[in-house]
Amino acid sequence: MASNPQSPASDVGSWQAMLDATVPAVVALSVTAVRGFQDDTAGAQGGTGFVVDAKQGLLLTNRHVCTCGPERASAAFVGCPAAEEVKVSIAYLDPVHDFAFLRFDPKELHNTPLTEIELDPSGCRVGEEIRVVGNDSLEKLQILSATIARIDRNPPELASDYNDENTFYVLAASGTRGGSSGSPILNQQGRAVALNAAATNGTMHAFYFPLHRVVRALEAVRAGCSVPRGTICTSFHYTSFPECMRLGVEKSFVNDVIHGDLPLGGTFTKGSPPGGLLQVQKCIPGTEASELLKAGDLLLKVGGKQCSDFILLDTAIDDAVGGSVQLTILRGGEELQIDLRVRDLHCLIPHAFFEVGLGVFHEVPYQTAQKNNVPLQGVYVASAGAIFGQALKSDVVIQEINGSPCLSLHSFEVAVQQIPDKEYFHVVWTTPSNGQERRRCEAAVKMQRQWGVFRAWERDAKTRRWTPRQPIQLDVPASQEQEAPMTKTPKRRRSSSASSPAKPHTPKRARTASAALEGSICQVTFRILQHFEFDVVSNGENLDGDLFCCRGAGVVIDAEAGLVLTDRATVPQFLGDVEVMLGDETRSASVWYIHPTHSLVVLRVDGCAGPSGKPFGVPAAFSDRHLEEGEELDFVGVENQGRRLSAKFHVQDVRLGNFPTSWPPRWQERSLEVVVIADAPGEAQSGALCNGLGQICAWYTFATLAEDQRIHRLGYGLPAHAILPLLQQVKSAKAMKNAAQPRKLPTVLSLEVKFQATQLSNLRRLPPKLRPSEEWFAKLAALSPNGPSGCKALLIEGITSQGPCDGVVCEGDLLVAVCGEVVTTVRAVEAKLETLRRKMKSGLQKVPLTVLRRGQELEVVVTVPLLSSDGARRVLGWHGLVLQNTPRAAREAGPVPAEWGIHICQTMLGSPAEAYGIEGDFLISVDGKATTNLDDLLAVGRTASQEQRYLRIESADATGRRFLKTLEPDALFWPTFEMRRDDASGAWSYHELGRLPVQ
Repeated sequence: MASNPQSPASDVGSWQAMLDATVPAVVALSVTAVRGFQDDTAGAQGGTGFVVDAKQGLLLTNRHVCTCGPERASAAFVGCPAAEEVKVSIAYLDPVHDFAFLRFDPKELHNTPLTEIELDPSGCRVGEEIRVVGNDSLEKLQILSATIARIDRNPPELASDYNDENTFYVLAASGTRGGSSGSPILNQQGRAVALNAAATNGTMHAFYFPLHRVVRALEAVRAGCSVPRGTICTSFHYTSFPECMRLGVEKSFVNDVIHGDLPLGGTFTKGSPPGGLLQVQKCIPGTEASELLKAGDLLLKVGGKQCSDFILLDTAIDDAVGGSVQLTILRGGEELQIDLRVRDLHCLIPHAFFEVGLGVFHEVPYQTAQKNNVPLQGVYVASAGAIFGQALKSDVVIQEINGSPCLSLHSFEVAVQQIPDKEYFHVVWTTPSNGQERRRCEAAVKMQRQWGVFRAWERDAKTRRWTPRQPIQLDVPASQEQEAPMTKTPKRRRSSSASSPAKPHTPKRARTASAALEGSICQVTFRILQHFEFDVVSNGENLDGDLFCCRGAGVVIDAEAGLVLTDRATVPQFLGDVEVMLGDETRSASVWYIHPTHSLVVLRVDGCAGPSGKPFGVPAAFSDRHLEEGEELDFVGVENQGRRLSAKFHVQDVRLGNFPTSWPPRWQERSLEVVVIADAPGEAQSGALCNGLGQICAWYTFATLAEDQRIHRLGYGLPAHAILPLLQQVKSAKAMKNAAQPRKLPTVLSLEVKFQATQLSNLRRLPPKLRPSEEWFAKLAALSPNGPSGCKALLIEGITSQGPCDGVVCEGDLLVAVCGEVVTTVRAVEAKLETLRRKMKSGLQKVPLTVLRRGQELEVVVTVPLLSSDGARRVLGWHGLVLQNTPRAAREAGPVPAEWGIHICQTMLGSPAEAYGIEGDFLISVDGKATTNLDDLLAVGRTASQEQRYLRIESADATGRRFLKTLEPDALFWPTFEMRRDDASGAWSYHELGRLPVQ
């Protein structure tokens, strides 16, 4: 018996046959926006597309999948077993509607049948059963079913600036999600009747773009012609007939629209007539339409013909680019005829951008102006970067620089180029998307030319290729550093040293600690661009837009040389912008020295060196004294907003701190007896803990602990005995006479281990063969300052990989003596090492240690090198990986092989490294060649073949797991760059390697 063609079995069979024929034409798109553009951030994303012309190699997808800025994209034919990948480029991108065509080379497909899907706009009808074939939720080849419920919905309103306009959308309950954008909406005949575009979260609602205008554009692209697109800078809204009649439309006109002849090729048919009219929703300010049209005007006719269909309106406007179009509108019951000039819509989409300090700037986009009701003038900040990010965020519009209007990208480029390095300039902006910040905002911003090369980019209108050019060459005046006069302070005794005063004279108690430190305590601000925060620990408060911003206190330790002491919570690394404010004077500063084991940083303030240099502040005095429980101390510092704060603190205890660790590895205090404060206010950031005379007994700072998705700040005080060795070396070092003889940096001897204080009473609970001997119990108890109940010993909890103790001592050992002297505190260990350092004549020191291991006494000798300043002085940007030599913090976290010398700090958004998913914490090899340091990596790049398309990247994480990925270089947008610090001046330089020639 022949099967009934209308039977369910036959229906299923026809759908299966349709899918078998069309699925090979569906592709998974991988698109990487290499720069932030409009309100889209840089980064990799996925979507769907499908072949609409197999011979010419044309794919159809959404505009928002491609992005309208510079991009790199590929397509994988996931509907075929070979899943071949091809590179794709944009053949056409509509300036407003959510569709685009991509082009690929069909010759690159060897195991994939060349099939295409026919477009059928008229097949999109209410009640039509359809299938959505795409990469829903980025799961390749999901097939979802639905029934078209509506074909005349207004465009969905999206959160971003980009919103489609002047078109209908199709509504169905297919429940599509991210990744399915660009999927074909197929009917049972295998034709695409719409293009999947958007969805509503939390519902089954999906929105499809109709294909009438897509077919028109495809014909032009096939013929190699441009696609005319016009605009009157007005957004219309589809409004129902009942509302239209309430606004004055006569019933006879409504009857004519419903029952009259409908033009072919439109949205509506006799069986599905219009249900409303087009109404003016908004016009871009400053345009002709904004003066002649008003929100609420009802569109009756275009060019003398009735028009209730967006397709007819689009056709009339697109056919009149450069000319005018006549609209008949109804306003307040009165018909008006208005002629409007039609502008080229392609010209209102940014086709150029300017890079400044790793920020991206272009002219105000059409969508931003339309959605936020702002004129098409000014400079839009797609990504603020390191310079403008000091004051403003992305998604704002710059209006002025140094009093000069910036109405175009050209004027912005000229204004920025005239600003000397390290000079402050004035910027005025508004935030159109924020109702509370649409007002005029202004601030002073410091130019920092070390953050990359200023570069202008332009897009070719025909090829859509982005090419760089050198910015306009101007004579930039040299920076003339102008220091504001410092607030005059009363004369006071200057300490004869940076440590405790040599003379017994003490200041009068009538003066408060805050007054005594008035000319010494400063406010310090540190800023660093995201992706370059190597040692910044995010605390949930220090990320401000594109920048991490840390604020804290500093104290002057050498006024003539302009040296200021601060902590690593305030200034965590060398690379960054540092400002120091004392009174009403603000100066730039650079990091001179970072202590390798304690949270101590020495800054060098600008403007102190040379014949015209001026001293900065008054050096503070330090006092190394034993602090008792309950003792009151004065806190003089700053709070978390950078404002001055004075308070009374009480000492709770002085004990070995238990400091948190973090991953990715960041520097943290490891072993130190710290001052624990009982009543420190939560807003206290950092500052001096001093006695009533203003002598600093400890420096207050904090460590950050991330636990259970919550951030905790653990405040503590660094006692003066940990600070004084540094200050004594600063004092004894020769002052810099010229660039060839810089001031000698301090050094430290460290065992590079982490200690834990363990009670002797706990050790006595161990089995006899594991516990220390009675002789050692007696020796350790004799050194306890608090009697038998406080007896403790130093347990080695962690050992720095490749450090002096690695392979010599073990975790769990008890360190009981250094150079034959019994030790029970970290302070005693550091004091002994400091004594050895002062006597050293070479860079290595043999240090005898006595350890107890499982009850056995062992005498070992470790070779301890002198540690100089910590922190990265060289940074490499390689295909979007931000790299540095493996830091000590990574080796403190666990075993790291010596050959793993390159640490992956960050992966920059939009880079090849992000697009190809490079994983891990260490870069091990490239194309099988070991990369033990940054120079090895650069050498590999120099020897790589120019014809080589992909690099083979081997990496590893901290646990030792290895990863192998391929990566395609992008020398145009992601050249290798190097940033180096000049140790003499503290300045950073930026240098690019291997960029393609600039036109």
